[in-house]
Amino acid sequence: MDGFTQWASLAVEQFNWRQPGWLYLLPPLLVAMLWWRLRVRVSRGAAQRLALYARMRFWPLVVRGVKIESIETEQDAGRDMLPWFGVAFLLLALAGPRWLHEQQTVFRQGSDIVVVMDISSSMRTADVLPDRLTRAREELQDFLARLHGDRVGLVVFAARAFTLAPLTTDYNTIIRFADQVDPSMVSEQGSNLAAGLLQALKVLRQARGHGRAVVVLTDGEDHAHGETLAAAAKLADAHVPLFILGIGTKKGGLVPSGDGHFVHDVRGHAVLSRLMAGHLKALAQAGGGIYASSRWDDEDWQALYDDGIRRHVERTNSKAKTRLRWHEEFGWMLLPAMLIFGLWWRRSYRQWLA
Repeated sequence: MDGFTQWASLAVEQFNWRQPGWLYLLPPLLVAMLWWRLRVRVSRGAAQRLALYARMRFWPLVVRGVKIESIETEQDAGRDMLPWFGVAFLLLALAGPRWLHEQQTVFRQGSDIVVVMDISSSMRTADVLPDRLTRAREELQDFLARLHGDRVGLVVFAARAFTLAPLTTDYNTIIRFADQVDPSMVSEQGSNLAAGLLQALKVLRQARGHGRAVVVLTDGEDHAHGETLAAAAKLADAHVPLFILGIGTKKGGLVPSGDGHFVHDVRGHAVLSRLMAGHLKALAQAGGGIYASSRWDDEDWQALYDDGIRRHVERTNSKAKTRLRWHEEFGWMLLPAMLIFGLWWRRSYRQWLA
Protein backbone atom coordinates (compact mmCIF):
# COMPACT_ATOMS: atom_id res chain seq x y z
CA MET A 1 0.00 0.00 0.00
CA ASP A 2 1.53 3.31 -1.15
CA GLY A 3 1.63 6.49 0.89
CA PHE A 4 -1.34 8.13 -0.83
CA THR A 5 -3.55 5.10 -0.26
CA GLN A 6 -2.61 5.02 3.42
CA TRP A 7 -3.32 8.73 3.75
CA ALA A 8 -6.71 8.36 2.02
CA SER A 9 -7.66 5.39 4.21
CA LEU A 10 -6.71 7.27 7.39
CA ALA A 11 -8.61 10.36 6.23
CA VAL A 12 -11.77 8.33 5.67
CA GLU A 13 -11.47 6.70 9.08
CA GLN A 14 -11.02 10.03 10.87
CA PHE A 15 -13.82 11.84 9.02
CA ASN A 16 -17.17 12.24 10.75
CA TRP A 17 -20.39 14.24 10.71
CA ARG A 18 -21.64 15.93 13.88
CA GLN A 19 -25.32 16.02 12.77
CA PRO A 20 -25.63 13.58 9.84
CA GLY A 21 -29.42 13.85 9.82
CA TRP A 22 -29.19 17.02 7.73
CA LEU A 23 -27.71 14.96 4.89
CA TYR A 24 -31.06 13.21 4.38
CA LEU A 25 -32.42 16.48 2.99
CA LEU A 26 -29.96 16.48 0.09
CA PRO A 27 -31.75 13.87 -2.11
CA PRO A 28 -35.13 15.72 -1.90
CA LEU A 29 -33.27 18.93 -2.68
CA LEU A 30 -31.68 17.33 -5.75
CA VAL A 31 -35.06 16.08 -6.97
CA ALA A 32 -36.62 19.54 -6.53
CA MET A 33 -33.69 21.18 -8.33
CA LEU A 34 -33.98 18.80 -11.33
CA TRP A 35 -37.74 19.35 -11.51
CA TRP A 36 -37.27 23.13 -11.44
CA ARG A 37 -34.50 22.97 -14.10
CA LEU A 38 -36.72 20.92 -16.41
CA ARG A 39 -39.55 23.39 -15.96
CA VAL A 40 -37.22 26.29 -16.80
CA ARG A 41 -36.08 24.54 -20.00
CA VAL A 42 -39.66 24.05 -21.12
CA SER A 43 -40.40 27.71 -20.43
CA ARG A 44 -37.30 28.84 -22.33
CA GLY A 45 -38.19 26.65 -25.30
CA ALA A 46 -41.67 28.16 -25.47
CA ALA A 47 -40.18 31.65 -25.37
CA GLN A 48 -37.80 30.88 -28.19
CA ARG A 49 -40.64 29.59 -30.35
CA LEU A 50 -42.75 32.69 -29.68
CA ALA A 51 -39.77 34.88 -30.57
CA LEU A 52 -39.89 33.50 -34.12
CA TYR A 53 -43.31 35.02 -34.70
CA ALA A 54 -43.51 38.19 -32.60
CA ARG A 55 -41.51 40.49 -30.41
CA MET A 56 -41.78 40.09 -26.69
CA ARG A 57 -44.05 43.11 -26.18
CA PHE A 58 -46.64 41.57 -28.54
CA TRP A 59 -46.71 38.15 -26.79
CA PRO A 60 -49.80 38.92 -24.66
CA LEU A 61 -51.64 39.67 -27.91
CA VAL A 62 -50.57 36.39 -29.50
CA VAL A 63 -51.20 34.02 -26.56
CA ARG A 64 -53.63 34.72 -23.76
CA GLY A 65 -52.42 34.18 -20.20
CA VAL A 66 -48.78 34.01 -21.21
CA LYS A 67 -46.38 34.44 -18.25
CA ILE A 68 -43.10 34.34 -20.14
CA GLU A 69 -41.35 37.66 -19.82
CA SER A 70 -38.10 37.16 -21.72
CA ILE A 71 -35.97 34.67 -23.53
CA GLU A 72 -33.76 33.18 -20.84
CA THR A 73 -30.15 32.64 -21.81
CA GLU A 74 -27.98 29.80 -20.55
CA GLN A 75 -26.12 32.33 -18.39
CA ASP A 76 -29.39 33.50 -16.82
CA ALA A 77 -30.44 29.91 -16.16
CA GLY A 78 -27.12 29.20 -14.46
CA ARG A 79 -27.52 32.24 -12.23
CA ASP A 80 -31.00 31.16 -11.24
CA MET A 81 -29.49 27.87 -10.06
CA LEU A 82 -27.40 29.68 -7.44
CA PRO A 83 -29.94 29.45 -4.56
CA TRP A 84 -30.17 25.69 -4.99
CA PHE A 85 -26.41 25.26 -4.66
CA GLY A 86 -26.41 27.68 -1.73
CA VAL A 87 -28.99 25.57 0.13
CA ALA A 88 -26.96 22.43 -0.61
CA PHE A 89 -23.79 23.93 0.89
CA LEU A 90 -25.83 25.17 3.87
CA LEU A 91 -27.12 21.66 4.56
CA LEU A 92 -23.57 20.31 4.41
CA ALA A 93 -22.49 22.96 6.92
CA LEU A 94 -25.37 22.07 9.26
CA ALA A 95 -24.37 18.39 9.07
CA GLY A 96 -21.05 19.43 10.63
CA PRO A 97 -18.15 17.84 8.76
CA ARG A 98 -15.18 17.29 11.05
CA TRP A 99 -11.85 15.52 11.28
CA LEU A 100 -10.49 13.63 14.26
CA HIS A 101 -7.77 15.70 15.89
CA GLU A 102 -6.68 13.63 18.85
CA GLN A 103 -7.85 11.31 21.62
CA GLN A 104 -7.60 12.58 25.18
CA THR A 105 -7.78 10.51 28.33
CA VAL A 106 -9.77 12.37 30.97
CA PHE A 107 -8.86 11.71 34.59
CA ARG A 108 -11.31 12.08 37.47
CA GLN A 109 -10.24 13.49 40.81
CA GLY A 110 -12.55 12.68 43.67
CA SER A 111 -13.72 10.21 46.27
CA ASP A 112 -16.08 7.23 46.30
CA ILE A 113 -19.15 8.00 48.41
CA VAL A 114 -22.10 5.74 49.13
CA VAL A 115 -25.30 7.43 50.27
CA VAL A 116 -27.43 5.27 52.59
CA MET A 117 -31.07 6.43 52.64
CA ASP A 118 -33.63 5.37 55.20
CA ILE A 119 -36.96 4.36 53.58
CA SER A 120 -38.60 2.81 56.65
CA SER A 121 -42.17 3.75 57.53
CA SER A 122 -41.01 6.30 60.12
CA MET A 123 -39.66 8.43 57.24
CA ARG A 124 -43.28 9.27 56.37
CA THR A 125 -43.51 11.33 59.57
CA ALA A 126 -44.35 14.97 58.86
CA ASP A 127 -42.53 16.65 61.76
CA VAL A 128 -40.45 18.30 59.00
CA LEU A 129 -42.35 19.53 55.97
CA PRO A 130 -43.56 17.96 53.84
CA ASP A 131 -42.23 14.75 55.43
CA ARG A 132 -38.90 13.20 56.35
CA LEU A 133 -38.44 11.18 53.17
CA THR A 134 -39.11 14.16 50.91
CA ARG A 135 -36.69 16.23 52.98
CA ALA A 136 -34.11 13.46 52.59
CA ARG A 137 -34.50 13.62 48.81
CA GLU A 138 -34.06 17.40 48.87
CA GLU A 139 -30.98 17.09 51.07
CA LEU A 140 -29.55 14.51 48.67
CA GLN A 141 -29.92 16.97 45.79
CA ASP A 142 -28.18 19.69 47.84
CA PHE A 143 -25.36 17.26 48.59
CA LEU A 144 -24.88 16.18 44.97
CA ALA A 145 -24.81 19.82 43.85
CA ARG A 146 -21.61 20.28 45.86
CA LEU A 147 -19.71 17.39 44.30
CA HIS A 148 -17.11 17.64 41.55
CA GLY A 149 -15.66 14.39 40.27
CA ASP A 150 -16.79 12.20 43.17
CA ARG A 151 -18.45 8.90 42.41
CA VAL A 152 -21.69 8.30 44.28
CA GLY A 153 -23.68 5.12 44.93
CA LEU A 154 -27.12 4.75 46.52
CA VAL A 155 -28.17 2.19 49.12
CA VAL A 156 -31.63 2.16 50.73
CA PHE A 157 -32.76 0.24 53.78
CA ALA A 158 -35.78 -0.61 55.87
CA ALA A 159 -35.85 -4.09 57.44
CA ARG A 160 -33.29 -5.03 54.78
CA ALA A 161 -30.81 -3.10 52.67
CA PHE A 162 -30.17 -3.22 48.94
CA THR A 163 -28.20 -1.25 46.35
CA LEU A 164 -30.21 0.96 44.01
CA ALA A 165 -27.30 2.50 42.10
CA PRO A 166 -23.62 1.54 41.93
CA LEU A 167 -20.89 4.15 42.08
CA THR A 168 -21.28 6.64 39.26
CA THR A 169 -20.61 10.26 38.36
CA ASP A 170 -24.05 10.54 36.76
CA TYR A 171 -25.74 12.38 39.62
CA ASN A 172 -29.02 12.71 37.72
CA THR A 173 -29.33 8.93 37.83
CA ILE A 174 -28.94 8.98 41.62
CA ILE A 175 -31.64 11.64 41.90
CA ARG A 176 -34.03 9.71 39.66
CA PHE A 177 -33.62 6.55 41.74
CA ALA A 178 -34.08 8.48 44.98
CA ASP A 179 -37.28 10.06 43.70
CA GLN A 180 -38.78 6.60 43.17
CA VAL A 181 -38.11 5.14 46.63
CA ASP A 182 -40.96 4.86 49.11
CA PRO A 183 -41.69 2.73 52.21
CA SER A 184 -44.40 0.93 50.25
CA MET A 185 -41.79 -0.59 47.90
CA VAL A 186 -40.58 -2.96 50.65
CA SER A 187 -42.77 -5.76 51.94
CA GLU A 188 -41.00 -6.16 55.28
CA GLN A 189 -41.06 -3.06 57.48
CA GLY A 190 -38.39 -2.21 60.01
CA SER A 191 -35.30 -0.04 60.42
CA ASN A 192 -32.08 -2.02 60.04
CA LEU A 193 -29.43 0.69 59.76
CA ALA A 194 -26.67 -1.86 60.39
CA ALA A 195 -27.62 -3.68 57.18
CA GLY A 196 -27.47 -0.39 55.27
CA LEU A 197 -23.96 0.36 56.55
CA LEU A 198 -22.66 -3.13 55.72
CA GLN A 199 -24.20 -2.95 52.24
CA ALA A 200 -22.47 0.40 51.64
CA LEU A 201 -19.14 -1.07 52.75
CA LYS A 202 -19.67 -3.94 50.31
CA VAL A 203 -20.23 -1.51 47.43
CA LEU A 204 -17.05 0.41 48.30
CA ARG A 205 -14.92 -2.72 48.59
CA GLN A 206 -16.03 -3.87 45.16
CA ALA A 207 -14.92 -0.53 43.71
CA ARG A 208 -11.47 -0.76 45.31
CA GLY A 209 -11.04 2.99 45.51
CA HIS A 210 -8.75 4.82 47.93
CA GLY A 211 -10.76 7.81 49.14
CA ARG A 212 -14.02 6.37 50.50
CA ALA A 213 -16.87 7.58 52.71
CA VAL A 214 -20.45 6.72 53.70
CA VAL A 215 -23.21 9.32 54.08
CA VAL A 216 -26.41 8.33 55.90
CA LEU A 217 -29.77 10.11 55.64
CA THR A 218 -32.00 8.84 58.46
CA ASP A 219 -34.17 9.76 61.43
CA GLY A 220 -32.18 7.42 63.67
CA GLU A 221 -34.96 4.90 64.28
CA ASP A 222 -32.98 1.71 64.80
CA HIS A 223 -34.06 -1.69 66.05
CA ALA A 224 -30.56 -3.00 66.82
CA HIS A 225 -28.32 -0.31 68.33
CA GLY A 226 -25.54 -2.74 69.21
CA GLU A 227 -25.30 -4.20 65.72
CA THR A 228 -25.34 -0.73 64.19
CA LEU A 229 -22.49 0.45 66.45
CA ALA A 230 -20.51 -2.65 65.44
CA ALA A 231 -21.14 -1.90 61.75
CA ALA A 232 -19.95 1.71 62.26
CA ALA A 233 -16.79 0.43 63.94
CA LYS A 234 -16.26 -1.92 61.00
CA LEU A 235 -16.38 1.07 58.67
CA ALA A 236 -13.76 2.84 60.78
CA ASP A 237 -11.50 -0.22 60.69
CA ALA A 238 -11.75 -0.16 56.88
CA HIS A 239 -10.80 3.56 56.87
CA VAL A 240 -14.27 4.55 55.64
CA PRO A 241 -15.53 7.49 57.73
CA LEU A 242 -19.24 7.71 58.48
CA PHE A 243 -21.12 11.00 58.03
CA ILE A 244 -24.73 11.17 59.20
CA LEU A 245 -27.46 13.70 58.49
CA GLY A 246 -30.37 13.45 60.92
CA ILE A 247 -33.83 14.01 59.41
CA GLY A 248 -36.59 14.96 61.85
CA THR A 249 -37.14 16.84 65.11
CA LYS A 250 -36.77 16.05 68.80
CA LYS A 251 -40.49 16.66 69.27
CA GLY A 252 -41.26 14.11 66.58
CA GLY A 253 -44.62 13.17 65.10
CA LEU A 254 -47.03 10.33 64.48
CA VAL A 255 -46.12 7.78 61.81
CA PRO A 256 -48.64 7.57 58.91
CA SER A 257 -49.60 4.05 57.92
CA GLY A 258 -50.16 4.96 54.27
CA ASP A 259 -53.94 4.35 54.32
CA GLY A 260 -54.95 7.63 55.93
CA HIS A 261 -54.37 6.42 59.49
CA PHE A 262 -51.38 6.19 61.85
CA VAL A 263 -49.22 3.25 62.88
CA HIS A 264 -50.13 1.74 66.27
CA ASP A 265 -48.11 -0.50 68.56
CA VAL A 266 -49.28 -3.81 70.02
CA ARG A 267 -51.06 -1.97 72.85
CA GLY A 268 -53.06 0.09 70.38
CA HIS A 269 -51.20 3.34 71.01
CA ALA A 270 -50.19 5.57 68.09
CA VAL A 271 -46.45 5.36 67.45
CA LEU A 272 -44.56 8.60 68.05
CA SER A 273 -41.30 8.83 66.11
CA ARG A 274 -38.57 11.25 67.18
CA LEU A 275 -35.17 12.13 65.77
CA MET A 276 -32.64 9.94 67.61
CA ALA A 277 -29.87 12.54 67.56
CA GLY A 278 -27.92 11.04 70.48
CA HIS A 279 -27.75 7.61 68.89
CA LEU A 280 -26.69 9.07 65.54
CA LYS A 281 -23.94 11.16 67.13
CA ALA A 282 -22.58 8.02 68.79
CA LEU A 283 -22.66 6.19 65.46
CA ALA A 284 -20.80 8.99 63.67
CA GLN A 285 -18.18 9.06 66.40
CA ALA A 286 -17.74 5.26 66.24
CA GLY A 287 -17.41 5.51 62.46
CA GLY A 288 -14.80 8.26 62.60
CA GLY A 289 -17.06 10.86 61.00
CA ILE A 290 -19.40 13.75 61.78
CA TYR A 291 -23.10 14.13 62.64
CA ALA A 292 -25.32 17.06 61.66
CA SER A 293 -29.05 17.71 61.80
CA SER A 294 -30.94 18.69 58.66
CA ARG A 295 -31.35 22.44 58.25
CA TRP A 296 -32.98 24.73 55.69
CA ASP A 297 -29.69 26.57 55.14
CA ASP A 298 -26.35 25.10 54.01
CA GLU A 299 -24.75 24.68 57.44
CA ASP A 300 -25.55 20.95 57.54
CA TRP A 301 -23.60 20.14 54.37
CA GLN A 302 -20.92 22.66 55.19
CA ALA A 303 -20.25 20.59 58.29
CA LEU A 304 -20.55 17.18 56.65
CA TYR A 305 -19.00 17.79 53.24
CA ASP A 306 -16.96 21.01 53.25
CA ASP A 307 -15.46 20.49 56.72
CA GLY A 308 -15.73 16.71 56.70
CA ILE A 309 -15.50 14.70 53.50
CA ARG A 310 -13.66 17.31 51.44
CA ARG A 311 -11.00 17.92 54.10
CA HIS A 312 -10.47 14.47 55.56
CA VAL A 313 -11.30 11.98 52.78
CA GLU A 314 -8.58 11.36 50.25
CA ARG A 315 -9.22 12.44 46.67
CA THR A 316 -7.57 10.24 44.08
CA ASN A 317 -6.96 10.50 40.35
CA SER A 318 -8.43 7.76 38.23
CA LYS A 319 -9.05 7.27 34.53
CA ALA A 320 -12.63 8.24 33.76
CA LYS A 321 -13.00 8.05 29.98
CA THR A 322 -11.36 8.71 26.65
CA ARG A 323 -12.58 11.85 24.92
CA LEU A 324 -12.26 12.55 21.20
CA ARG A 325 -11.31 16.04 20.07
CA TRP A 326 -12.50 17.05 16.62
CA HIS A 327 -11.57 19.78 14.19
CA GLU A 328 -14.85 21.32 13.06
CA GLU A 329 -14.76 22.04 9.31
CA PHE A 330 -18.29 23.37 8.74
CA GLY A 331 -16.82 26.76 7.82
CA TRP A 332 -15.58 25.36 4.51
CA MET A 333 -19.21 24.66 3.58
CA LEU A 334 -20.68 27.78 5.13
CA LEU A 335 -18.35 30.13 3.24
CA PRO A 336 -19.44 29.14 -0.30
CA ALA A 337 -23.08 29.18 0.83
CA MET A 338 -22.68 32.79 2.00
CA LEU A 339 -20.92 33.78 -1.24
CA ILE A 340 -23.60 32.16 -3.39
CA PHE A 341 -26.46 33.83 -1.52
CA GLY A 342 -24.57 37.12 -1.69
CA LEU A 343 -24.25 36.91 -5.48
CA TRP A 344 -27.87 35.88 -5.87
CA TRP A 345 -29.09 38.74 -3.68
CA ARG A 346 -26.91 41.23 -5.60
CA ARG A 347 -28.40 40.09 -8.92
CA SER A 348 -31.96 40.18 -7.56
CA TYR A 349 -31.38 43.66 -6.13
CA ARG A 350 -30.10 44.96 -9.49
CA GLN A 351 -33.14 43.52 -11.25
CA TRP A 352 -35.41 45.22 -8.74
CA LEU A 353 -33.70 48.58 -9.33
CA ALA A 354 -34.05 48.17 -13.08
